[in-house]
Amino acid sequence: MTLKAAMVLIVQVSALTVMSVLSVPSLALDLGGRSLELKGEALVEIGPFGLDVYIARLFEGADDERLLELEYVRDVAQKYSHMGWEEGLRSFSDSRYQNAIQWILETTPDVKKGDRLTFETKGANTSVKLNGILLKQTDQAYAAMLILAPWVGTTPLDEDVKKKLLGDR
Repeated sequence: MTLKAAMVLIVQVSALTVMSVLSVPSLALDLGGRSLELKGEALVEIGPFGLDVYIARLFEGADDERLLELEYVRDVAQKYSHMGWEEGLRSFSDSRYQNAIQWILETTPDVKKGDRLTFETKGANTSVKLNGILLKQTDQAYAAMLILAPWVGTTPLDEDVKKKLLGDR
């Protein structure tokens, strides 16, 4: 394995470990007549070298509607995203969560620099889109809670990112 390949592996195995955060003023997102307000934004960096991976934005609307957008600033292969999900969902090892976790893993694509991956939840309904194109949707138990958990759940990977995404400046 080359030094470069080893460094990439080390950095991406640490996926979702956040090193820095930024915030922006409140904005709104119009989704076909529904309006979601930007609560916060965080630049997510991973690994020992703090490489920028994506900018996360959390939007909220009426009736418990949430949309988490990840705007990628580098290519990320699906297998590395899976490692990030495993880390972010480690506290949900109970068997009742396994179907939802499997759905999340099956839905996670390879992404390229500039891609926007969105996770939208409303009640028990969850959808995942890549650049505005629906990849999958479900209403299975726990999917809506789990898909947002690494960022804004009870035990997020980084409390500073959670605070920034929820609008605590």
